[in-house]
Amino acid sequence: MVRKITCTAIVIGLVCSSGIVTASNQDSVHAESNAAPAPSFPSSSTGLSVKEKQTITGASIATEEQMLAFARSVNPAFPAELPRLYIEIGNIYGIRGDIAFCQMLKETGYHRFGGIVQANQHNYAGIGATGNSKTNKGNYFQTPEQGVRAHIQHLYAYATKSNLPKNEVLIDPRFKYVARGTAPNWQDLNGKWAVPGKGYGESILDIYSRMLSMPVIPKETIQ
Repeated sequence: MVRKITCTAIVIGLVCSSGIVTASNQDSVHAESNAAPAPSFPSSSTGLSVKEKQTITGASIATEEQMLAFARSVNPAFPAELPRLYIEIGNIYGIRGDIAFCQMLKETGYHRFGGIVQANQHNYAGIGATGNSKTNKGNYFQTPEQGVRAHIQHLYAYATKSNLPKNEVLIDPRFKYVARGTAPNWQDLNGKWAVPGKGYGESILDIYSRMLSMPVIPKETIQ
């Protein structure tokens, strides 16, 4: 009986931490996981500490194949093109696309959605969904590529004060509301991207650490 109660408490805690969070000011983004909480994974052996500051800018480490395999370990129907888009667009902006991918996994429930934001919006970060009204679903983007670019641009706004890279067109409709450069590290998103957001950045890094533990498999085996 004690063991059963303990497991129930863990599930409830995950639902609460992944539920609807309402932003309290104009430059915050509503943070929402759109599906049931992700299953537990074994402890990571990567040595990455979620408590140590991890910059939003920088190069990706995870491979596309690793990212897709990890996502499909939870959602077998996960779209194959998203890892590539996060790596490629992240590289353009100098944003760690592999960690941004993990933020997307958190926000969309591993692309299962089911909450305010729906899959056909291609909105991978809850952009514009600043309340918990069922009628305010946030922003819509025409393609997965536009959705990923908007997500990366929003991170770029928080992490830097720089202009957009040359030839890049602004897609993120809430870019102008961000207090530029106020969140250079993933942990700095706590209380900014998510409100109240305690442990928000750390939870993204926890997903990232576990993803890095996923064995790398040959590209040709992934469809």
